[in-house]
Amino acid sequence: MNLFVGLKLFDLRSALLGAVVFLILFRYLRRRRWNLPPGPTGWPGIGYVPHLALTGEEPHVAFSKLVPKYGNIISVNLAGHLVVVLHGFTTIREAFNQQQFSARPRMYTSEKVRPGVGVITSSGDVWTEIRRFSLTVLRGLGVGKSSFEDNIAAEAEFLMEDWTKYEGAAFDPRHSIANAVSNVICSVVFGRRFQYNDAVFRRMLECNDDIVERAGSGGAIEFSSLLARLTFLPFIRDYIATVRQSYNQIRSMVVRHNQDYDADNPRDFIDAYLQHQQAKERQGCEASVFDMDNLTNLVSDLFFAGSETTTTTLRWMLLYMMIYPEVQARVHKELDAVTGRNRFPRLGDKPDLPYTEAVICELQRITTIAPLAVPHACLEDTKLLGYDIPKGTILVSNLWHDHFDPTVWEEPNVFRPERFLDRDGKVVRREEINPFGIGRRICLGEHLARMELFIFITFLLHQFTFKKPQDAPPLTLRGINFGTWSPVEFKVCAIPRV
Repeated sequence: MNLFVGLKLFDLRSALLGAVVFLILFRYLRRRRWNLPPGPTGWPGIGYVPHLALTGEEPHVAFSKLVPKYGNIISVNLAGHLVVVLHGFTTIREAFNQQQFSARPRMYTSEKVRPGVGVITSSGDVWTEIRRFSLTVLRGLGVGKSSFEDNIAAEAEFLMEDWTKYEGAAFDPRHSIANAVSNVICSVVFGRRFQYNDAVFRRMLECNDDIVERAGSGGAIEFSSLLARLTFLPFIRDYIATVRQSYNQIRSMVVRHNQDYDADNPRDFIDAYLQHQQAKERQGCEASVFDMDNLTNLVSDLFFAGSETTTTTLRWMLLYMMIYPEVQARVHKELDAVTGRNRFPRLGDKPDLPYTEAVICELQRITTIAPLAVPHACLEDTKLLGYDIPKGTILVSNLWHDHFDPTVWEEPNVFRPERFLDRDGKVVRREEINPFGIGRRICLGEHLARMELFIFITFLLHQFTFKKPQDAPPLTLRGINFGTWSPVEFKVCAIPRV
């Protein structure tokens, strides 16, 4: 019996040793066959994942530390996936301006419970058609145009009215900011805004928050086929349940919205989609991408992209204004000099508010809401700056590295809006700042987001002085790596200005 057990153990060890040798040889031969970008070897099979887990460093920081040794293009094995991490503005621009790198990786987790695709997750001709349609409709509805300013301003006033009720007392601003920002995109997609206490609206926002908090940096849960199979793990199981709830919530809202659809009187983005869908059916396009599954995903994408990043940036703004009261005071002074106390700022005032705009630029740099952005995928075997990039490779742009590179930014960890002003006090555009991405898949809502940030920030700072509550713990600029780089929960006192 003991001999039998010994032989069994010997066979098991031999098998394990053989597997390790095979994986090492496979990786070595693959690198020999392909001129892949350099990078750390990692562990057999699971690659660089243990290093990221054991060091406790955020992935964007860990990857950035590899640049001095390997250069701006680094390849790593992450749980069996070849991932190329890009650093530096010129490198990222070179890559993402190529059509071959405009695809998205498979979303292994969500596809289990969410049929169809939207504008964020689609690739190829489907993505091209959905994006072209979305841009056309959004422009037709005024999004990104100066005429849309009043829509955002109205929601900013609702938010200020809500904060005035606290009469200077401490409160957590997170949910009210999310309500206001989300209502802007809801007015476009659903043709209406929601009351902040609306149960359906609240549930939609809660699902949004849950997905962000569970997704992790760069959407690791979504883009890893290994993690997607580990459904016995509680955090994977909970994430899948959250995605399912969010999808069903959006689906039910779309169905309810469509009950009073009138083809002759389109009200919003969804109505425009239904019109286009019917037109395709009349043309006999049986394989049209404009079906209900894709509509649900598209609405979900617009709602998520149109709310989460702007909401998080505004929360960071409040935190930085409390920690840097001298910056807040200077913005107050500039706003008062341009607008006085009798009217709110307008987009037309932007040229006369260079310091305020520099503050917004510095906030977007130093907070870097999406440190690793949204991953891309390689459509076919191709080359990038002399290296081979095989089909299916996942490409990640390390925006955090670009925004904190000491060779580009003097004292990058210091909050210094003046770095975006020239000697004459005019705003300096820095191409190294890329909060909305680069190339063919640049954020669909970039113009809307820029308008929202300017209007919300100028309105709020025109109306309030933000201070730390006296009994609150010390403020921290430490971030939390959810789906976005988010501040730690905090409370604020919004003191009305007179």
